[in-house]
Amino acid sequence: MHTQPAPLSPAPAASPYRVTRAQRHAVELLARYAWKGLRGTVLLKDLTAQGARIEGLEALRQGDGLTLLLPDAPAVEATVAWAIGRAAGLRFDRAISNEALVRIVRDFATAALEPLKPETLSRRELAPRLCA
Repeated sequence: MHTQPAPLSPAPAASPYRVTRAQRHAVELLARYAWKGLRGTVLLKDLTAQGARIEGLEALRQGDGLTLLLPDAPAVEATVAWAIGRAAGLRFDRAISNEALVRIVRDFATAALEPLKPETLSRRELAPRLCA
């Protein structure tokens, strides 16, 4: 007996707020913001050319607009895609330049950007241990 496979359901429409995870870079950077007449500092945790995850501003709501000031880059207008507690995901109204993204990731990434090399490992093994 031969059965037909179930038809595939159409893919859900992409949200305008969706940021591709494969392009995210883990960073730790204090960034200035302007929002509803307020100015302050938030911690930038993830960054792509199209958006970012920030921490430190509790009152943000989905759909809010704010301006984010990144180092050595023009001010970035952004829309809040999601907000939970003091964390929020931002979708940039206009993508930041690749040059700005590379510079920020190079200077503020929390993870190694290149694979470890054998000479790096041997230096680490020779380093004095802080714990006994």
